[in-house]
Amino acid sequence: MAFPAAETAILLLVVWTASAFVPFVPSGVLAALTVVGYAYTTDFAEPGLVLLLALVFVSLLASVVDLVSGMVSGKIGGASTRTVVVGTLVGIALLLPLGPIGFVIGLAGTVFVTALYRNDADPDVAARQAAYAAVGVLASAFVQAVMLGSVAVVFAIAVW
Repeated sequence: MAFPAAETAILLLVVWTASAFVPFVPSGVLAALTVVGYAYTTDFAEPGLVLLLALVFVSLLASVVDLVSGMVSGKIGGASTRTVVVGTLVGIALLLPLGPIGFVIGLAGTVFVTALYRNDADPDVAARQAAYAAVGVLASAFVQAVMLGSVAVVFAIAVW
């Protein structure tokens, strides 16, 4: 017995929602491709053009939120864009040996050390900037998961 396309698409959307917590998985893009792929199998009869466009938009918006949230939160905390970019690169390097926690440690640690150097060794300012950057990175995964979860639920209701 073949596994129907709607169930496959819903299962994939659930997987992409969970993968929002995995670094470097383009969950939003994969969700958008899943929705479009399902619509293609039904000759774009389901879930309807307006809903299809809305689901694709929210999925892609989730990816954008994930990409820019660390930088935005770092800027809100007072860190420079350059510092956040360098911290992200250090986090990527630490991701391999330490896993996802290495990414957060690398980003926050780099922002902290750089802020400490730039602010005449004021640990309060450095800690605040590092905390903003780390919270932004962690929060982005939750925001992306909520957005993709809503895509999965709305899609399931529409095609079931």
